[in-house]
Amino acid sequence: MRMNKGSIFLITALCLVIAACSKDKFQTRPSLTLKSKTGDVVPVNGGMVFEFNYTDKEGDVSDTLFMRKVRLNRRVVPTLRDSLRYKVPTAPEKTKGEIELRLDYATLISALNPPTIPGSNPVRREPDTLQFRFVLKDKANNKSDTLVIGPIVVIR
Repeated sequence: MRMNKGSIFLITALCLVIAACSKDKFQTRPSLTLKSKTGDVVPVNGGMVFEFNYTDKEGDVSDTLFMRKVRLNRRVVPTLRDSLRYKVPTAPEKTKGEIELRLDYATLISALNPPTIPGSNPVRREPDTLQFRFVLKDKANNKSDTLVIGPIVVIR
């Protein structure tokens, strides 16, 4: 059976319409994307701001934003709190919106400083190269895919 150009055009157009319609539908699992960040280098006494866009079919994202910091430095040093949970404020149930996360320098450094013993040799302070991983959880315990951002360098 041979197809003429008109049939091929009609089938192609139909496939494009179906694909375009399915993109606009939100899923039960939240979706998290990076809208913007302040930069790739955090200066001494600086901070970091992440802005995210989210979508969620039920609009119930008012639960938790999980953040995990992964050090990419060659020299492995144990760190304090690499995983943090942030309560997402209750907002009107919306299927899409924005979330802003501000991290000040003290918060970044306190989570990166390894434990010390008074009187011991101090740990050499080198810049930290980090990768941030974020997951958004909604009230029904549905979790987004992991959003990976980095590398980010924190000057110390």
